[in-house]
Amino acid sequence: MSSDLPQFIAPARLAEATACIEGRLDLRNMDRLRGLLNDSQGVVDLKLAFSRDEHGFACITGRYETNLQLVCQRCLEPFATKLTHSISVGIVFDRAELNKLPETLEPLLLKQETLALSEFIEDEILLGLPISPVHRLKDCAADERVRKYGNVEENPFHVLKELKIKRDR
Repeated sequence: MSSDLPQFIAPARLAEATACIEGRLDLRNMDRLRGLLNDSQGVVDLKLAFSRDEHGFACITGRYETNLQLVCQRCLEPFATKLTHSISVGIVFDRAELNKLPETLEPLLLKQETLALSEFIEDEILLGLPISPVHRLKDCAADERVRKYGNVEENPFHVLKELKIKRDR
């Protein structure tokens, strides 16, 4: 973790002080994310602002940016991608408060007052990852195979249609 960022934060207290946190986190310290990466070298740049919304909920808004080394699910070759996402969450400490949270905020249910900053950002990155990371098709080593086999001329299930017609007679 970066030396200028705290390991744990108290979002409700930071919201009372309308504090801001800005810095870098090391990707190598994010165990769950590291398993999905081809290479865990790099950092996450983040900027977070803590405040209270008009309903009194503690909020975390901001954004993060990172360069990730993923594995293309078409050709299985590594590729780099830049991931930039905004964060807009409302802090709740009780499930009953979830329904009261404005729709503009994603809920973050906390069981205690403190939150591990690195785990919070890791969760946000995991939510922001593509479901199936792939190169752009023109950059992919599987481009030729996709062009050749991507357009199926004949429906492979056409035999089933003929069977159904015979059975209905």
